[in-house]
Amino acid sequence: MDPISRRHVWDIIENAKKGRAIVLTTHSMEEADILSDRIAIMAKGRLRCIGTSLRLKSKFGTGYIANISFTGSTSGHIPHTDAELETTHVPKAQHVKLFFKKHLDVEPKEERKSFLTFVIPHDKEKLLPDFFAELQNREDEFGISDIQLGLTTLEEVFMNIAKQAEIESVSAGGNMVMLSLPSGLSVQVPIGSRFVGIPGTVTEENPNGTMVEVYWEQDDSGALCISGHSPEISIPNNVEIPENRSSSMNSRSGAQSVTGFVIHPNQVLH
Repeated sequence: MDPISRRHVWDIIENAKKGRAIVLTTHSMEEADILSDRIAIMAKGRLRCIGTSLRLKSKFGTGYIANISFTGSTSGHIPHTDAELETTHVPKAQHVKLFFKKHLDVEPKEERKSFLTFVIPHDKEKLLPDFFAELQNREDEFGISDIQLGLTTLEEVFMNIAKQAEIESVSAGGNMVMLSLPSGLSVQVPIGSRFVGIPGTVTEENPNGTMVEVYWEQDDSGALCISGHSPEISIPNNVEIPENRSSSMNSRSGAQSVTGFVIHPNQVLH
């Protein structure tokens, strides 16, 4: 449907829903956000959540999106001297990045010539009034032309919920994938697991052994794949360690491989 016709249909729905209850199904998160008073999201054949757009964004979104635009960023002029460089937005952008890093401990999610985009986690919410008040007071100093702050998009909410549904689905299947660590150790990791303990890493310094946090993303087909992992860290003392932890040796390469064990996030994030 072309944009004009779509907009016309939206107007019809908006006018028709007065005094009525209309059930609308759509794959367009923009459409759902604009037309719906309450939104329900389904994934893997199950109803995962229901609520207002604001409620879903607050609960399932990654946080707040801050867009910082700079003055003098649309002329296309490239500075060639130190004096010119000091009057452009380039060093100002660096100051803004340091300002966000110092006060909120966040890095830019997107960085362009004319603007910076930051994702601010919900746990920083209490800091935002004073933070943005100071940022507005220093707009001229930083060369800022515009500051925009909003919640994460409904599209991102849907992706987060769909990813969690995929994790639950593959975790129930017990599928494994190989994770190679910088130490040369290969670890069989249950797909979707976040914290994975590594057998055979018990030392005096690490009486419970070590673990890694595994980062997952979805490929173009929607399947989960490993996007990265944390350095090896000590397993907290409160974590229950399973008795059977297997390891094996790859006779061809001599590289050791082990089967990791899942550690529930509640035992780590307390």
